[in-house]
Amino acid sequence: MEGIDIKWGALLKPEYGWRILGLVITWVIVWLLVRYFSHALERLNTRTKGMDIDTRDMKTLDKLLDYLVIVIGILVTIAILNLTSVLYSMLTAAGVITIVIGFAVRDVAANFISGIFILLDQPFVRGDSVQIGDFSGTVQRISLRSTEIATFDGPVVSMPNSTVATTPIVNYSTNEERRVNLNVAISQETDLGAAIETLRQLAQGEERRVPEKDISLYISDVSDGAIVLTVLFYTPAASWFATTNDLRRAIVEEFERRGLELAMPVYKSYNVTVNA
Repeated sequence: MEGIDIKWGALLKPEYGWRILGLVITWVIVWLLVRYFSHALERLNTRTKGMDIDTRDMKTLDKLLDYLVIVIGILVTIAILNLTSVLYSMLTAAGVITIVIGFAVRDVAANFISGIFILLDQPFVRGDSVQIGDFSGTVQRISLRSTEIATFDGPVVSMPNSTVATTPIVNYSTNEERRVNLNVAISQETDLGAAIETLRQLAQGEERRVPEKDISLYISDVSDGAIVLTVLFYTPAASWFATTNDLRRAIVEEFERRGLELAMPVYKSYNVTVNA
């Protein structure tokens, strides 16, 4: 009985009491964080429906965060128990393992981390018209590993998120309005005043134009026997492509009807003589 009393007395020492309290607090915090991450990710996924994040990706992220918290809890436990030699050995082994795994999955990890930043920043959502690098189209799907863009030509491009995160992104859907910018080259023999008035009338007659903003019309270049006229006005972003295409067709038809000559493109040819 005396030996048992000695053991209980050791456990009741202030040093051991603080360690037990530290262990309890540590694992209560771990338990709370594991539960919090699950609920936080559910709320985040609800708020970012436009991102179209795959449910499997959210579950994977949840598990990774849980494992990270548990590992930190184990390391804190070892430190509280004053098992420094074991802690150093584990940290050394973990460092070596981390380096090996890091080289093996660095691209996957980069895409995953970049996907998290895209999820938080939301530079675009599903359905936006964007240009990322050399590719332009509509965002079709966003996951934590890649982003899919349905290009205007038809093919679907899957871009790694690490590339998306480090490439300038042009989002045409952010603003409700987009400027139509058309260059029209006319022959120098064409009546300049009549050509300018025709362009002005066509732009003013465009029903999809934003009426609150003025039309800009000016001579932007004179070269190679041609005069280049530029017409600018704003239209709703959703109808920009159709408006631009329809206006080009209307210009060709109206200029032909009024007898106004458009400049023909000039192709320069070069004669190269090769001496045998």
